[in-house]
Amino acid sequence: MPIRPENMAKYPGGSIRSPEWLAIRERIRTRAGNRCEECGVENHALGGRGPDGVFRKALPVGEKLLGLEWPRAGDISACEGGALRRIIRIVCTVAHVDGKLDDHSDENLRFWCQQCHNRHDAKSRQINASITRHEKAGQLDLIGRDG
Repeated sequence: MPIRPENMAKYPGGSIRSPEWLAIRERIRTRAGNRCEECGVENHALGGRGPDGVFRKALPVGEKLLGLEWPRAGDISACEGGALRRIIRIVCTVAHVDGKLDDHSDENLRFWCQQCHNRHDAKSRQINASITRHEKAGQLDLIGRDG
């Protein structure tokens, strides 16, 4: 999820690209073993998710004697279990569990894949989208946005 410009200043060094934030991110990634701390999928893995949301690794394609090729993200290819899936590349990011972007304690940070991060943030995104729609329509904000 893109970070609002006004929230970027809450990150150490004022950016998600600052050396301070990158050091925190690396510490959390290492703690997680380079896997999503919720579902266990490996960061940068290639594969597909079924209707049940379970991730299956992509199988290599090509002739074994000539060398294996891996499918690219967006391709339709075979995955473990034999099913064809649209191939995606897992990208894990660091999430703030309580939504407070200025709390960078280990207890508040998780290394999550897109699916787990999106599930966690779904409710707050829904609220923020509603507030944004009302603001664009010129309506008064009665809910309030927790900055």
